[in-house]
Amino acid sequence: MKTAATKILLVQGGLGDSVGPVLERHGYRVIWVRTAKNALERVASEKLALVVIDAPSLNANAEKLCQEIKRIKKLPVLMIGADASAANGANPSAYQGCADGFISRPLQLRRLLSRLEKLLPEWLTLELRCGELVFRPADGILRKRNEEIYLNPKLSKLLQLFMQRQGEVLPRKLLMQQVWETDYLGDTRTLDVHIRWLREAIEDNPTEPVYLRTVRGQGYRFENPKAKK
Repeated sequence: MKTAATKILLVQGGLGDSVGPVLERHGYRVIWVRTAKNALERVASEKLALVVIDAPSLNANAEKLCQEIKRIKKLPVLMIGADASAANGANPSAYQGCADGFISRPLQLRRLLSRLEKLLPEWLTLELRCGELVFRPADGILRKRNEEIYLNPKLSKLLQLFMQRQGEVLPRKLLMQQVWETDYLGDTRTLDVHIRWLREAIEDNPTEPVYLRTVRGQGYRFENPKAKK
């Protein structure tokens, strides 16, 4: 399953048959870089789902690049090799212990897409449910009955935290730490505003919430209004 947030880093140095347009036509967001140096910079700065390395197109050592990527982040890596029939065709065994998958040219579209789907991490398929709400943290899409609502990154992080800890009272300090990565509680108006926005998204009547309840003097509790008491 891919989502709007399924971002793939394509490391391809040549100008030949780029797989980038193919992946984009099938719904992936592709970041294309031409050098190992740029690839490592993007791995460090972007929230990626997967890395595709076109080994023959790089002047750099593709295996070394793969190892460096794994050192920075535990991302799945798909290696594209040369034509298997060519004299200098890459041997898949050369990338064992580094790449998570290998595919050789000539590229077959179905085979390529199938390999990608199998390598996508589990967080891309995660769906959280409560009552009539279904939320996908990977792309910030909230389904409420037949309506789809996009939540910005902070609201997504806030809702994910609540839905993964249903029934617990979460203190304001914890929410500030987990969502805004701060211990400062001198001004929590930002939290108040986001709680209001979140209620507007999930509640039929935000002024009388049934999912996101205030526990006076303690914090907030997320609960299923249809659960038996």
